[in-house]
Amino acid sequence: MSTDIDKERIIAELDALLASPCFRSRKVIKRFLHYVVHETLAGRGDTLNQQNIAIHALGKPADFSPAYNPLVRIEAGRLRTLLKTHYAKADNPSSVMITIPKGAYQAAFALRNSSPQIAISTDAPLTPQITEGPRVLLRYQVLETSQTTHAAALCHKLRNDLLLVLNRFRNIRVVAGDAQDRAKLHQTDYTLNCDLQITGTDVELFLVLVHALNDELVWADTLHLTTQPSQHELDKLWTQIAANTVAVHSGKMLYHWAQYQQSMTTPVAAHYTALVDYLAFLHDITRENFHKALMSCQQRLQHFPHDSKALVILARLCGYDHVLQYHLIVDLETTWTHAARTALKLDPDNAEAHSIFAHNRYFLGDNALCRCELETARQLNPFDTSVGYLYGFGLYMTGDHEAGIQAIRELMALPFPQPNWYYVLPFLHTFNKGNYQAALVLAERIQYFGYWGELARSVSCFRLGQTAHSLRELQELLRHNSQLLDSANTDNRSIFSHEALKKVLDTLGEIKKLMTSA
Repeated sequence: MSTDIDKERIIAELDALLASPCFRSRKVIKRFLHYVVHETLAGRGDTLNQQNIAIHALGKPADFSPAYNPLVRIEAGRLRTLLKTHYAKADNPSSVMITIPKGAYQAAFALRNSSPQIAISTDAPLTPQITEGPRVLLRYQVLETSQTTHAAALCHKLRNDLLLVLNRFRNIRVVAGDAQDRAKLHQTDYTLNCDLQITGTDVELFLVLVHALNDELVWADTLHLTTQPSQHELDKLWTQIAANTVAVHSGKMLYHWAQYQQSMTTPVAAHYTALVDYLAFLHDITRENFHKALMSCQQRLQHFPHDSKALVILARLCGYDHVLQYHLIVDLETTWTHAARTALKLDPDNAEAHSIFAHNRYFLGDNALCRCELETARQLNPFDTSVGYLYGFGLYMTGDHEAGIQAIRELMALPFPQPNWYYVLPFLHTFNKGNYQAALVLAERIQYFGYWGELARSVSCFRLGQTAHSLRELQELLRHNSQLLDSANTDNRSIFSHEALKKVLDTLGEIKKLMTSA
């Protein structure tokens, strides 16, 4: 608190804030702000914490625990956003500004009668040459427990193990810390809080992922372990956490970060754009989003041809161009091979680089090297469900159907937000087995993945004798991809050239004849 500002002026500004349009109807946030300002003015600002704010300002019971309930963090984030919005208005007459600096709940006060001086450094760093993603701060703490020594040792092990696991993911940057001010020091985008509590033989791990810039709750879960967890138990735990937070197909942190970057009024930073647009495509798979991601990636590589992450993204996009039959990459084979090989050369310990190189080898018919690279990718990062999915898919498409579908089933048994196109391979397997009713059930789960949903439903309905439904689905497919039937040939460029899709292709041919004769 500034000692140069009269208390009366601060109280007057508080009253004006509480009566302003931003705050007028927000009863909870008004109580929050009123309490922290008066506590700060009374000299007790440094003792403010989540529990006393929840109890004294928000009316929560005395047994309120912030470990179980992130209410105060969420409301603090909303309060900071409202304060920022209020003082950003050009016609704001306030001469005093009240803020709640991040890292604490104590109020701060400043005069607004002079323009702030902005220092511009002449030593600003150059644009990063490697595409970057969000930075996450990992924080662990032990809650009250009677087994303090064992809890501390287990907490230390879990912290170190999770750090090692998260550092295998190239799309994020991980730092570790115990104090909130570390987040500011490292300019962290997200904080992953892990609170450990031992009760008898049960270990509870309370996980809360928070957007560090506004305290928005992104993800939370409570996971259970035994007090002496096996390595298999721990591996399953790490995979579940990674799948829900940082895996490229399903991680809530990555998706939230991409959305946040796109929501800003300023352009997305050049070293973020390729990843942001790629993530946007993965969460809304359309031809338009694919084209945007492709353009961003190619532009990035024009300036930084050795950007290993952008090369991985480009190689992934080549794979999607093949699977979705977009035909937007002119020289697919050359582009794909160059991107995959170069990414692997630049970052040989990157599991995703090995995974996309495996996909490229499969495209070129080198099944032996494909499977070798799939194994390498899985060994480098067995916790990445995105790599795991492509591992199962690759095994299946190279002929090991049972091992491939088993790998996919084990992956899909984990609790995480799985893209609905994960059902494509289970559908193919079930359809190839001749179980058309079950195949149709799986086909109904496939949505928003190019033509695959309509195709799966069309061939399943046809085999079930539901001809009218089959034709409707195929007509809907052709409305979006009129060239699909023409490209369904044995050319290596076509996804339909592969043995696993032969039965689908044959069925598609029968439906096409029916359409022609109708």
